[in-house]
Amino acid sequence: MQSMTFKNAEIHLWHIDHADFDLPQLQRECLAWLTKTELARYQRFQLDRHRKQLLLGQMLIRSVLSLYDQSIDRPAWRLIQNEYGKPAIHPDQQTLPLFFNLTHSGEKLVLAVAGFECIGVDIEQCSKQRRLGRLAARYFSARETAELQATAEQDQLRRFYELWTLKEAYIKACGLGLAIPLHHFSYSFPTDAKLAISFDSARADDPELWQIWQLGAGDQFKLALAAKVGEGNPIQNIGSWQMTGLEEFHARDSTIIRTN
Repeated sequence: MQSMTFKNAEIHLWHIDHADFDLPQLQRECLAWLTKTELARYQRFQLDRHRKQLLLGQMLIRSVLSLYDQSIDRPAWRLIQNEYGKPAIHPDQQTLPLFFNLTHSGEKLVLAVAGFECIGVDIEQCSKQRRLGRLAARYFSARETAELQATAEQDQLRRFYELWTLKEAYIKACGLGLAIPLHHFSYSFPTDAKLAISFDSARADDPELWQIWQLGAGDQFKLALAAKVGEGNPIQNIGSWQMTGLEEFHARDSTIIRTN
């Protein structure tokens, strides 16, 4: 397969749609890649779509990692999780600066890959109705809640998912999950093309250390990406690819809707 490398200050996104893959083929080709723990989880699933999602996720991670480090075959990757559930390459195999984060919703999966650790990605299918007032009061900051309520009613669901994916991307990049209270930081949208993040006193972080993006993912999805890059090291490019087979992929556009 083609090898992949990072150019100056890049993040790569890898997309998969369920419809491009056949479950029986995935079972034949990829079931043996699973660890005992992963296989036990796979076997507990009763629905084919859940089994397919697990296999697609593991296939995507292992196939993509082997594009960057071809010294390790796809079934041979050893993956670990921190205490908050963020996955990573086992230290024994970390011969390259290579890090990843996976998200899925509905029929889509997205894998973010970078040469630094603090990346997080989140995709959400945004057509599902929610009890917005209750969820905002529980998870959003007072500022976000007020701005959501001030948004035109027909746009509130869209705004909710924009905020939710941005918040998920940040906490996933930090590697702490919901150990970070979601109301300890806020997003705002100064213009149609700009977003901003701020932190309250309980969350000791600096907006200048972060780059955050909303990206296009189709009419029914919201997609957000967050990276802690430090001062003076901005990301210059987000490359995107669509995987359509076990060894088939093509470049796709990275449409940036907003960034800070």
